[in-house]
Amino acid sequence: MSNNDNLDSSSFGTPFQSLVDHCEANELNFASFREEKRIRLNICRRHALYTCHLRISNDDEIFQIHMNYPVLAKDEKMRPSVTEFFTRVNYGLVLGAFEVDLRDGEARYHISHLIGDGRLEDEVIRRIIGSALSTADRYFPAYMRVLFGGDTPEDAVFLAELDLNTQDTESEPASAETPTPPAPKASKRKPRKKRGKSADSDTTES
Repeated sequence: MSNNDNLDSSSFGTPFQSLVDHCEANELNFASFREEKRIRLNICRRHALYTCHLRISNDDEIFQIHMNYPVLAKDEKMRPSVTEFFTRVNYGLVLGAFEVDLRDGEARYHISHLIGDGRLEDEVIRRIIGSALSTADRYFPAYMRVLFGGDTPEDAVFLAELDLNTQDTESEPASAETPTPPAPKASKRKPRKKRGKSADSDTTES
């Protein structure tokens, strides 16, 4: 089940204890580090097994998640391409960001949440973990294509976001009563343009 690292009574009712309760309620195998206010667990998604670190920091004001990729960019020659890849990804992200440790090539997704009133709700924990997993899993195959498949960072990001680009370029037909075009759709990300296409084919709605 879990390793609670001998949590004392002072931990109960704190944001860290909320993390412990969440993991136990969902029957997750995890290791807790009370003094660091950190939990480590492995979560398997469609494309990979991710090492997830849940942290409470800044005097119990910040909830952080680090979602570590299982493959490091060990070849130093590939790190500039990997850095470019994640820079392109980060440009349009609404929440969180990817980070690369240039010392060893470790790559991870980082997202944080301001706790505010000192209470960390279970629904908030669930949503933020889900968002971190979804984002990490979306870009992992593209990361592999840059690292081992010979894809350029630009092409890899374009393919990873192909479904998002398709959604952004969809438009609804104008009604007979209203000849004016519909208002632009809200988009979570700025659409990417793939090099080599004409200006007409790259036209998207903001």
